[in-house]
Amino acid sequence: MCRLATTYQTQKQAFSYLQKHRTEFERIARTRLTSGELEDVIVVLSML
Repeated sequence: MCRLATTYQTQKQAFSYLQKHRTEFERIARTRLTSGELEDVIVVLSML
């Protein structure tokens, strides 16, 4: 499971950014999962 935090004002803005950078988010999430960087069995990512 993965939780993604964002500072975007609307869901539409956040979703658009996520779509553009999906491959990078997936790579980071996999790296954190493999290294054990979890919070309550959740990979936590942030959009800046």
